[in-house]
Amino acid sequence: MANTKIKGRGETAREALLAEARKAFARGGQAAVEVVPICEAAGLTTGALYHHFVNRQGLLRAVIEAVADSVAQKAAKAMEGVEDDWEQLLCGVHRVLDCCLEDEVRITYNEAPGIVGLEEWRRIEESKTGVLLVTTLARLQGAGLLKPLSIELLASMVKGAIVEGAMSISRSPKPKRTRKEAGLLLDALLQSVRAG
Repeated sequence: MANTKIKGRGETAREALLAEARKAFARGGQAAVEVVPICEAAGLTTGALYHHFVNRQGLLRAVIEAVADSVAQKAAKAMEGVEDDWEQLLCGVHRVLDCCLEDEVRITYNEAPGIVGLEEWRRIEESKTGVLLVTTLARLQGAGLLKPLSIELLASMVKGAIVEGAMSISRSPKPKRTRKEAGLLLDALLQSVRAG
């Protein structure tokens, strides 16, 4: 029983530190994620931060993973209850693009490659929204709604288009306009691989 209480407290401390780091990151990127102010805002010691994240780099990585997970969850939620399989795909894709208008996501797309490296950022993204995309495309192909193409290659290329759209939105001086254009282009891309 004592171990359960310690674990519960530990998870609460980790969550508190991560929540404060995400707020700081959304305000000013990695430069705003400072160990002492994060710990003070969470009401914890720096020892707690080092216990849960090893160092500041570990905390930044956890922020990036949490943001990527949040985007995937929002995309999955947007797809819930949509009966038409094709519309379900579009709802998920468009929700990912919508997320790129949020400060936290915009900054993550801009800074994650510099924090964890481009290949690791791709791996994190693949483990979150990439999984959702592959399963959705496989379901569409199984229903005969896609041209007979390699799902792995198609998913990789569509994911690349989504990421490039996301990067364009996050770097644009007119993000809402860029978001609209990216959505139109992705719709056209997806329509080109639709069966029939």
